[in-house]
Amino acid sequence: MDQRASEIRLAQWEQIVLEGNKASGTKREWCRQNGINEKSFFYWQRRIRLKALDTRNTNSAIVPVPVADSSNPTFVELPFPGETDNKKSDTNVLPELMIQVNDCRVFVTASTQESTLQTVMKVIRNA
Repeated sequence: MDQRASEIRLAQWEQIVLEGNKASGTKREWCRQNGINEKSFFYWQRRIRLKALDTRNTNSAIVPVPVADSSNPTFVELPFPGETDNKKSDTNVLPELMIQVNDCRVFVTASTQESTLQTVMKVIRNA
C-alpha cells in the first residue's frame, strides 16, 4: 500500500475510533451495532495511540518555567517514566484519553491522579 493510501486509511480509522470512543456502553457493543470488526477496531485504536505518542515525542521539548504560586498553576511537559534523551520507555504506558485545546494536547492514563487532572483543566480554562 502506498503512503497516500495508508494515510487515507489511517484518517478513516481515526474517525471510526473517535466515534467508538464517544459512544455510550462498551466499545465491543458499539462495534457489533455498527458492523465494525472488533479486532480491527482495537488494532487501529492502538496504531492511532502509538502515532499520537510518536508525534508527541518528536514534536515536544521540556521547557523550564518559573515556579508559579498555587493561585496561578503552571505546568510543563514531562517525559513518561523511563524516557530520557528522546528514548522511549520500555513500559507500555498508553494514554486512554487525549484532551486537545488548540495546539495543547494532554494525554491521560489510567494512573493519572484526579488532583493532577484538575490542575491541568484549571490551567487550560485560564489560558
